[in-house]
Amino acid sequence: MKAADQGRVPAHAWLDYLAGKNPGYPEQALRRDLEQVRSRVAGMRADASTPDTRLADDSFKYRPASVTSMVELTLGGISPGISGGLLHCRLRYFDPVARRAGLPEDVAALVDKLDADSAAVTLVNVGQLEPRTVILQPGAYAEHRFTEVSLDGKSVAIDGPSFTVRLAPGAGARLVLKMKRHANPPTLAFPWDQPQKN
Repeated sequence: MKAADQGRVPAHAWLDYLAGKNPGYPEQALRRDLEQVRSRVAGMRADASTPDTRLADDSFKYRPASVTSMVELTLGGISPGISGGLLHCRLRYFDPVARRAGLPEDVAALVDKLDADSAAVTLVNVGQLEPRTVILQPGAYAEHRFTEVSLDGKSVAIDGPSFTVRLAPGAGARLVLKMKRHANPPTLAFPWDQPQKN
């Protein structure tokens, strides 16, 4: 998040997107991921090995799922990979109705900007019949702290590890979220299990 460090980082399509230099990246990433799913499923179907001859340590060879683009574009983060690394991201979502981590059904998110003290995300309820509620948390482990949220040029001060957004059917908006990074001790507690100040 320091401008001086950007020259040390190799070119990357997602970073260019966040800098406003590659606006087509979300579509490119979706096409790439769909092609990967197609290719890997075709590989699984063509695999002539048997359980007795298949290498036990090569179980991911044809795994069709890939979360890299989803982590980048919805969480504003770096994929932890398949080795179980820590998730480093700017945002995390929770479904208060289903009482689980993740975006609620019919809710889409797209992070389009990150800088040292803010993130911008567009949230949309793609469902046309039911309203949806989503809780936003700054950081994978609530290690950041929200200070302000702006919508259509109007700002509201926030001092907390999360806040709730209610989306009408078919509604969406771009939120600019100000935050202090690494202001809280990391926790695995869900937002409804954390003390709330806001």
